[in-house]
Amino acid sequence: YTREGAKIALPDLSEGEAYYLSVKYSVGERLAEKFVEIFGEERCESIFASLCDVAGTTLRTNTLKISRDDFCAQADNAVADELCPTAAFIKGSVRDTYGFDEGLFFVQDRASQICTAVLGAKEGDTVIDVCSCPGSKSFGAAIDMNNTGKILAFDLHAKKLPLITDGAKRLGINIITAAQCDGRTPIDELVENADKVLCDVPCSGFGVLAKKPELRYKDPTESDALPDIQLAILNNASRYVKHGGTLVYSTCTVFPRENEQNIRRFLESNRDFILTPFEYGGVKAPEGYVTLLPDEHGTDGFFIAKLTKI
Repeated sequence: YTREGAKIALPDLSEGEAYYLSVKYSVGERLAEKFVEIFGEERCESIFASLCDVAGTTLRTNTLKISRDDFCAQADNAVADELCPTAAFIKGSVRDTYGFDEGLFFVQDRASQICTAVLGAKEGDTVIDVCSCPGSKSFGAAIDMNNTGKILAFDLHAKKLPLITDGAKRLGINIITAAQCDGRTPIDELVENADKVLCDVPCSGFGVLAKKPELRYKDPTESDALPDIQLAILNNASRYVKHGGTLVYSTCTVFPRENEQNIRRFLESNRDFILTPFEYGGVKAPEGYVTLLPDEHGTDGFFIAKLTKI
């Protein structure tokens, strides 16, 4: 390819839309077929093209220590984002960026920052982050809470918990308690204990192909069992929400089976929850949920649904 790249032609569209797109954008043909099925050929190409245009690394400013404007003024490689009021872009090394050792920021995509904002954590709240690692949403919630209140951050894998504890220490956050727990396993003492519950479930990850190139060649049928696992986690997490409290469900995929369809399934058997409209930065969700897409929002592909327990 290095020698002959300019002479290698793309397949003809007559050979099939999905095949053409799979070669042009280096995506497995079965995955391309799935995207075309959901979005249609034109929108699918727009999404795939955006996955090849990575703007840089997105940070969330630690406003416990510095404002975003002051951070961007002092970090010569940082630019404030227009879509998300807490986000800044950098190019170059994260480790060498101004304020890393001082805990002035952490890495978090804008979609994840928007998800944290939708949760609406505030001072004094009790928050449960059911599938927390590497912990960025817990960090964001703690900042929104002005480091006052309590956050329980759970993850299935104990070996990942230092990502939370070490990250919180660097940021100067002391309200997070990290522990190992399967999101499907009930914890009776937490029933109706939390003001806010975040359920960022394990997913197929097909919204983050730009950052995880190995997923470009994954057969989407390998993820067919995920919706039932996700729903089991969501059902269990919903038990922890107080009356009047907030439950946020999110994924980093764009497939309806893991997103809207799972929310419908949940609501059919949980009549004490309702979808709640939200708006944050440049994102509006009048129906209570939104799928963020890289070609439209410049974020990871990401799904967010906000529910209130009535």
